[in-house]
Amino acid sequence: MPDPCSICSLLKDVQTSFYKYAAPEYDIPLPPAAARLAIVLTPDLHDPEVYHVRCCPECGTLYTYRFSYEYHTNGSEDEEELSRMSPAEAGAYLRAQARALEALRRDIDALESNAGQWADYLDRGHPSLAEAEAARAAMDGAMENAQRSREQLRGQVEALRTTCPGILTTWAAAHVRVCNAYVDTPTGSDEHTRTVRYVARTTAEAWERLPYEGETFISVAGIWMEGYDERLDAELAPDVTP
Repeated sequence: MPDPCSICSLLKDVQTSFYKYAAPEYDIPLPPAAARLAIVLTPDLHDPEVYHVRCCPECGTLYTYRFSYEYHTNGSEDEEELSRMSPAEAGAYLRAQARALEALRRDIDALESNAGQWADYLDRGHPSLAEAEAARAAMDGAMENAQRSREQLRGQVEALRTTCPGILTTWAAAHVRVCNAYVDTPTGSDEHTRTVRYVARTTAEAWERLPYEGETFISVAGIWMEGYDERLDAELAPDVTP
């Protein structure tokens, strides 16, 4: 049995607080351990004072935080509720956040691929001056959008490395499993098989580093690993309950 978490062992499954305006004798704060939990910084964190998810920095347990307020003529009342997620709830949350990261990663891949296609057209398509000007504008626009999205993804990954690495390990582990499937069962000629295995292996190594270090954006060479996105979608799919 692992040692109990020094933070979560001090928290019940549901903790509540209560504050009444101008009546501090009625105040019931959350336990001090609640303040040691990290607020998970995700793009959907719109009103953190009202609702957010917290993560234990020691064991990774997830909690939901909700704040409510009621106005009364004899003094307003504030309440907080901190609820520990069940394993199923935590797993669903981690996969949902991983899917959001993956959607952004694929946008970057698509933009950079589009920029590459315009560059290839400029090199080999023999465009007219007007066509070349339009192609360069399209290429530059795709590259700028890709760079903007790269910065967005970098910020998200770096924030999650601190506040909730479990989201990143869920995302990265799904990629590693898919990559390993191409290493184990590649198809095609011997030369093609060697290339697929090399691409899959090096991609998996990059994903293994991502939760804690290394690149924050990893491109996937779908041209060598056919059906990659579909396999990954299956790995990160929501649970379907009958």
